[in-house]
Amino acid sequence: MAESSKRCGIYVHVALCRSKCIYCDFYSEVCRPDTDWRQYVKTVLDEFKSRRGELAGMNEITIYIGGGTPSLLPPDLFAELMSGVREIAFDTVDSLKIMETTMEVNPDDVSMDRAVMWKNVGVDRVSMGVQSLNDIELRRIGRKHNAVEAQNAYRVLADIFDNVSLDLMFGLPGQTLDSLSSTIDAFIKMHPQHISAYSLMYEERTALTRLRDAGKIEEADENLSVEMFRMINDRLKEAGYFRYEISNYALPGFESRHNSAYWNRTPYIGLGPSAHSFDGDRRRRWNVADNRKYMIGVGNTDKYFEIETLAEEEINEEVIMTGLRTSKGIDLGYYEETFGSEAKNRLLYNAAKAIKSGLLECNEGCLRLTDSGVMVSDEIIVELF
Repeated sequence: MAESSKRCGIYVHVALCRSKCIYCDFYSEVCRPDTDWRQYVKTVLDEFKSRRGELAGMNEITIYIGGGTPSLLPPDLFAELMSGVREIAFDTVDSLKIMETTMEVNPDDVSMDRAVMWKNVGVDRVSMGVQSLNDIELRRIGRKHNAVEAQNAYRVLADIFDNVSLDLMFGLPGQTLDSLSSTIDAFIKMHPQHISAYSLMYEERTALTRLRDAGKIEEADENLSVEMFRMINDRLKEAGYFRYEISNYALPGFESRHNSAYWNRTPYIGLGPSAHSFDGDRRRRWNVADNRKYMIGVGNTDKYFEIETLAEEEINEEVIMTGLRTSKGIDLGYYEETFGSEAKNRLLYNAAKAIKSGLLECNEGCLRLTDSGVMVSDEIIVELF
């Protein structure tokens, strides 16, 4: 484990949404009037109780409530979920320190009353899915909010929280450099502490991919997407943000502590349907991607999850993939200590072509992607194995 042998992330997946975004391939279901939110929360807490031993030896935790749409949770049940997670954690290790508590929200769920409640029950960081501030682009990807609603929701959150992250997407159907520039202008003017910038992906089995394959929407040209990434990178850098991970930009001191753990092999406990876990060494676990089977399985059977033990080669590949996601890159000293000098020499040999072409750089004991290399990172990573 690279960062700290005593830190652990706790991720809670709220696998319910008001409607399914056409580009999303994360597991969630559309909630109905008869959705049993209380049973959902109880089951998540029951799972955490059964796994509390995984916190043994930890002294710091981060909490992340993601989805799905956590902001859909009724206020009393969200408070119950938060207090339950904290209570179980502190009952297990009374000296724990909570380093960060994040929740994801949609603009249409934000109100002053709800924001105050979220803050009062322990949330100190909010991540809001804005994606674009162009109403036509928002409609094309099936988002329910418009630009004004997103900006009003941000103002509410900024009044309550000192740490707000906004999601930005590029490569949207019909998006141009000019329309993206206008959205970036507005983001910079709002000046959140953190911005996540993602290229729109056409994942299998999503409505977006079906629309593209039917000829109803056109995928953005690859060269245009590269120009969009460069624009985002340059503009945010000029505005005082730095890219600390492939898709994430922060003002100094506002990097996501929870998400950073995913890239440095810090252990995390995933609770809820489809949630993934990692023990910090070689064991990965994931829950069944089915709300009903999950809620039946917890407490009754161990068949609601699967476990995988990674081989040495798989760990090596993970260290390369996750290391290159970060601005620091792969720590070659750590890599050599973990896998040996022969493996390090082979890594550098495989990296030579990308270094020569300016896609990778090697300095200060680290191998990292350049800005030009970020957009072709998948191809580079394959060459390093």
